[in-house]
Amino acid sequence: FLYTLQDRQPDPEASRAIAMDFILHAEHGSNASAFAARVTASTLADLHAAIVSAVGTLKGPRHGGAAEAVMRMAQEIGEPDNVEEYIGAMQARGEYVMGVGHRGYKVEDPRARHMRNCARELGQQLGQPKWFQIMNRIQEVMAPLADRGVNVNVDFFAGAVYSLLGIPEDLFVPLFAIGRMPGWIAQIFEQWEDNALIRPLLQYTGPIDLEYIPIDER
Repeated sequence: FLYTLQDRQPDPEASRAIAMDFILHAEHGSNASAFAARVTASTLADLHAAIVSAVGTLKGPRHGGAAEAVMRMAQEIGEPDNVEEYIGAMQARGEYVMGVGHRGYKVEDPRARHMRNCARELGQQLGQPKWFQIMNRIQEVMAPLADRGVNVNVDFFAGAVYSLLGIPEDLFVPLFAIGRMPGWIAQIFEQWEDNALIRPLLQYTGPIDLEYIPIDER
């Protein structure tokens, strides 16, 4: 993949990092994109349609776009010494710190520790340790939230790894999709093996017995 993307033979450390990234992203249970794929598959739409549903769901920053947002945040911070003030200002504004927290994990995302090691090793090898230092400092500043089950997730260090590998930011989500493709396909096939239409029931909780007012009288 890296050879095709960059037209040069990647070094072994880079190859190991991208292979690990693909493996760590391959499958992750009933995440948003996998669930979207299964919903589409349950209608007996074809494989391609189900994958398109998954890709569309992955595009959202609360699912697949976190790595981009984390790296933009690191670039805005600029230096490790700026982290505490930057994150403090974000928290004061009530903003969400991307790459921190996960719906499925109340402890550190086990995938994150592997990406953290990749980011550290690549940074040292390429003479660019700053990005890892910034990310590590963000993790330290956010550490008090760990007691409430809020820890870094796999996307937190993935953006740094992608940047160190020279991958353009607009390919971050496609990279995630490449890694997740085997998992999506496995989930789709599993859905078809014992298929039932996935159609959640909703309970209406809004106002009732309202009087209809004609549009020209509103």
